[in-house]
Amino acid sequence: MTLFPTKGKSAIRRLFALHLVVTLLASAGILGLVYIGTMRLLENQTAEAVDIELRGLVGDYVEGGQFALRSAIAERSTSRNDADSIYLYATADGHPLAGNLSSWPEIPLDGQWHSIPLYRTDIDRTVLVGLRAISLPSGARLLVGRDMRSQREFRTILKYASLALLGSFLIAGSLGGLVVSRSILKRVADIQQAATEITQGNLSRRVPLKGTGDEFDRLAKALNDMLTRNEALLGELQMVTDSLSHDLRTPLARLRNTLETVLLEIPEDSPATDRIARALHEADYVHQVFSDLLDIARVEASLAQTQIEPLNLSRLLQDALELYAPLAEEKSQTLHIDIAPDITIMGHAQFLARALANLLDNAVKFTPEGGTIRISLHRRENRAVLQIADSGPGIPAADWPKALARMGRLETERHTPGAGLGLSLAAKVAALHGTTLERQNSPQGLHLQISFPVAEGTVDQGVDL
Repeated sequence: MTLFPTKGKSAIRRLFALHLVVTLLASAGILGLVYIGTMRLLENQTAEAVDIELRGLVGDYVEGGQFALRSAIAERSTSRNDADSIYLYATADGHPLAGNLSSWPEIPLDGQWHSIPLYRTDIDRTVLVGLRAISLPSGARLLVGRDMRSQREFRTILKYASLALLGSFLIAGSLGGLVVSRSILKRVADIQQAATEITQGNLSRRVPLKGTGDEFDRLAKALNDMLTRNEALLGELQMVTDSLSHDLRTPLARLRNTLETVLLEIPEDSPATDRIARALHEADYVHQVFSDLLDIARVEASLAQTQIEPLNLSRLLQDALELYAPLAEEKSQTLHIDIAPDITIMGHAQFLARALANLLDNAVKFTPEGGTIRISLHRRENRAVLQIADSGPGIPAADWPKALARMGRLETERHTPGAGLGLSLAAKVAALHGTTLERQNSPQGLHLQISFPVAEGTVDQGVDL
């Protein structure tokens, strides 16, 4: 079993992607706040330290004058313990008197914190400096600052550390998401597999329980209870349909035999002859409708899934044509038959034969005298494509759903014999085989197509219609 479905839409894939996106955004947001807060804290601490040192130098100036200030600046600017400190004592016109800057920068003397690139004479290069500058009572200028390279190095370290943390969050989130997704997908796959087997006819299949008592176990138990109830109902339905089949078909057969016997015994010129013939026709109609309704009920209840087996669709279609070719000949209809030999599918022989018979019966019934009917069966890659086209009145696309409904009859068919079950049964049989009865666009008549999955191998199988 793969972790995620490879085709189609996947809720697990979407949830997993959403989980990763949320994890990354949350992690990036938190690390970004930590990064900004840390750098701001460091800058505030540096600015506060510079302010304290500036006030200290001003105190030296007040107590000892410019000589004390120049001495303090000279001592501090050459100290190895504080190599990042920046000092500059200059005259009122900006001429340097002491410090490690070559010239007075273009900054206001407002005592505020500023960050600008400056050239340091002691290390002979330009660096980014955070500083404060003021004007002394004598008009001289005093600047105190800090080389920001330590903060830049710390910023680089913090940036890579944040990226490493973000990567670890991504890995941890991915692994956690994979574990959770795999667990959920495994339970969903168990339910899906059980549903698939039940759809294929294994009505005794149940969803496995893990014994954890969690939400999936409770869902599986509820589904199993429902499946048990459905299996019982389908068993009752099968028993009822079998009883109906036995109890009603036999009386109908006796009624028909009685009518045929009476019809043979009475004189041909008797007034009752036409009435008995009509009664015989109605008995045949009732028997046909009854059989179709029972077959539709059995197909819808999936009672025929266990009888799916390899069968020769080419042979089955040829057998059906042998019955309806004479009817087409009576109406002077032209049959164009193109059937590829030995096309094998997995199917229910009896229901497929009924469906083919209904489709051919409709084609002969609704095609006018002298019309054309085309029947073809070919293999296209791994599909067996059956097409039946006639030159009759056809069915508009808007009326197609109604034509497939049980007992669905169009206004143009009200005076045509039939109960409106032929196409409905054919559509149900197609669904039983995992396909659909499709209406193809055609300039004239009705063009139907059913595409079956091909089964490997050949069989020699027909069925009595």
